[in-house]
Amino acid sequence: MTARIKFIHCADLHLDSPFQGLTTKEPSLADRFKHATNDTFVKIMDLCLAEKVDFLTIGGDTFDGADRSLCAQILLRDQFERLHKANIHVIIVAGNHDPLSDWLTEIKYPENVHLIGSDKVEKVPIEKNGKTVATIHGISHKEREVTENLSLKFHAKENGPVSIGLLHANVGSRKEHAPYAPCTINDLKAANIDIWLLGHIHTPEVLCDDPLILYPGNIQGRHINEDGPRGCYIIKTDSNRKISYEFKAVQNILWKQEEINIKNIMTAIELADLLSDKCEEELSKLINDEKGIVIRWNLTGSSPLYHELTMTDKIEETKEILVEHFFNQTPFIFPESIRLSIKPERKKEDYLNQENFIGDFLKLAGKAKNDDHMKSELLEMLNQPLSNRTIRKYIEEVSEKELLTILEDSVNLGIDLLSGDK
Repeated sequence: MTARIKFIHCADLHLDSPFQGLTTKEPSLADRFKHATNDTFVKIMDLCLAEKVDFLTIGGDTFDGADRSLCAQILLRDQFERLHKANIHVIIVAGNHDPLSDWLTEIKYPENVHLIGSDKVEKVPIEKNGKTVATIHGISHKEREVTENLSLKFHAKENGPVSIGLLHANVGSRKEHAPYAPCTINDLKAANIDIWLLGHIHTPEVLCDDPLILYPGNIQGRHINEDGPRGCYIIKTDSNRKISYEFKAVQNILWKQEEINIKNIMTAIELADLLSDKCEEELSKLINDEKGIVIRWNLTGSSPLYHELTMTDKIEETKEILVEHFFNQTPFIFPESIRLSIKPERKKEDYLNQENFIGDFLKLAGKAKNDDHMKSELLEMLNQPLSNRTIRKYIEEVSEKELLTILEDSVNLGIDLLSGDK
């Protein structure tokens, strides 16, 4: 029989992190977002105290970069002091955004805080009632670009206290994240660790239940591609070493993406009313004390409004109406964008076999989608401006997938303009 333990794991706090892009395009959002990430961190501290956890682990990227504000450092110290008074330990590893070399600071953290080193895997015992109930094995990133498989340095003894691995790493070489401290699930399993607590990947995910391997994700989404709940995990072990876990959403601002089929919407006024109702519905579902929601809608379907929405400013007008109505309330909702993936009501099959200009246009477009040589030529034309270094800084290369989307959109627009069905 072993002692029960309860703790919280979070990672990728990115304190001081800017909200990428949106506050530049929409300056009115800057004040709303200014303290969102820091306030979310305070929520996790509140949760630690409310749950009376034994300790807190942080899996790297506590800060967003070396240029960290004094305000963020003092916030961290003061919040850790709250945990110190409650006898809650804090164990931290440094990640690629906050390597150990950047942690030199005049700020002195309280005695309950243990920042793990980078030279070797450290073993931090967790004691309860005078007995070691868990051992945390961890190693920090010494510098920003660590390409070594750090997981190979870990190994826990058999029949010891509950072993916990704390690591900032890219498990499975995910292309959407930098390849720092790359490793595999099998590498982690080989270390004989009971629980792996990771950082670096920003989406919450449980990779394995035996042993438990999980990413908590970041604590606050910072852009539209970090949509959905963000937070931390509460993890428990019982007297028989059985492990349970629960995700807790703590974000202050929720990012969302939603697809809406508007095939039955007949007028722009109906569309504005539909999106207004969607705003009311989203706000009614808030349960975590969020300050607001930023949402992107993607409109789909064969729509009678195709011509009106693609050839006029109705979408921007609709967005302005929603912003005026919902942005200045608490909690707020802000439409990041209203995107169109709609099609004309008339299908291309209706014109494809016609012996006229529309039929010829559709046949040529179909050939372009299926002919590798034509696709290659089109990609070369679209990406030709990227030969200019200055332009390359601001524009990404068009991929084949994006080319096919452009061709599909061109076909829909062509049918609309050429058919005269307006």
